[in-house]
Amino acid sequence: MKTPKETAGIIDLPADKKESAAGLPATPRENSNLMGHSNRSDPPAQVPPREWFKFYTPSELTGFEPPEGFMLVGDCHITRGNVTVIAAAAGTGKSRAGTALAVAGATGKDWFGLHVHTRFKTAILQEENGRYRLKNEFAELDDETFDEYIRVSDRPPFGMAFDHPEFQAALTEWLMDFRPDVLVLDPWNSIAHDDRQKDYRQAFDAIYATLPKGDATPAIIIIAHTRKPKGDDRRHGRALLNEVSGSHVIGSVARCVFVMEAANDEETEDRIVWSCVKNNDGDLGPRTAWYRRNGLFAPCSGFDWEGFDAPAKNEAGKIATADLDKLFQNGSRVLARKRAVEELMEQTGLGQSACYNALAANGRFSKHLQKNATGLLEWNPSNQPTEKKNDAH
Repeated sequence: MKTPKETAGIIDLPADKKESAAGLPATPRENSNLMGHSNRSDPPAQVPPREWFKFYTPSELTGFEPPEGFMLVGDCHITRGNVTVIAAAAGTGKSRAGTALAVAGATGKDWFGLHVHTRFKTAILQEENGRYRLKNEFAELDDETFDEYIRVSDRPPFGMAFDHPEFQAALTEWLMDFRPDVLVLDPWNSIAHDDRQKDYRQAFDAIYATLPKGDATPAIIIIAHTRKPKGDDRRHGRALLNEVSGSHVIGSVARCVFVMEAANDEETEDRIVWSCVKNNDGDLGPRTAWYRRNGLFAPCSGFDWEGFDAPAKNEAGKIATADLDKLFQNGSRVLARKRAVEELMEQTGLGQSACYNALAANGRFSKHLQKNATGLLEWNPSNQPTEKKNDAH
């Protein structure tokens, strides 16, 4: 008597036979060949004809009513069926921004100041974090109602194999079952393995082939990296689009692109600047500043935009040795870096970024600055070993 799998045409093989030469699960054809069978006599699959294009009259265009739930966030910043990119340097918090989007969809609360039009379901397919990291990230977001709206994948055992038919088929089936309104793909460089235009195009084609069609098509959020900064000039607004890795292709495919920047390069910095640098179907909106808090983000009021926009290195050059002698009282005083920056800003009248750069571990005065055993900054004008100080301010 045939088993249900045999009836369905599925043949169980030993574990060592189920791997293809590429290290991925064997396809049905590969399984058949391993067993000495051939599919050559099978009738060809009936593929429905493609609809290559469709034209509309002007009256049809003006009469178009977007389906319910089409616009999800902001002024067309995130809409069903379209691609939105979140780009940032490593460690800035771009994956956390994807999590914040999922939480905003579950709660209906704003996302980086953008209005959420309706509560929505989000699936995050990611290859960055294991379950322990994900546990810590969601520990502060403990809400049972999230289970209805959010799904986060473990790292796929064979990677983001969008170029493999079985991966595509399995993901399509899962998406049809959960029916998310938003699909976050994190990170982009695990899908497009090279920066060539051809690889990017193939990656997008593979993603589109995987998505459910019609009203079930979700919005796509791509988590991408920005390029390594060149020089000290800070770009603003639309010019930031050129900082996205693969900007030529991503910039043409995505309808909307966000860029996240750290407020400065200090390792303890917990503020970010959020900018929309492209929005084909709506307004960009103003850039905003945020604190990384409890797995999400909190508004940062009173942000020093003038200091952020200034060429920090040039401004830091206005700070002299005498300024730091005065700040640290010729080496008799130790300070926490944050306190030192605040006092140096007040003392010199310069921006926060410039003061952070002057006090940075790799800054102009690094040979005179060091951290003591308690993590406080010490100033040694003569660059000689300093005696231990107990007076922390």
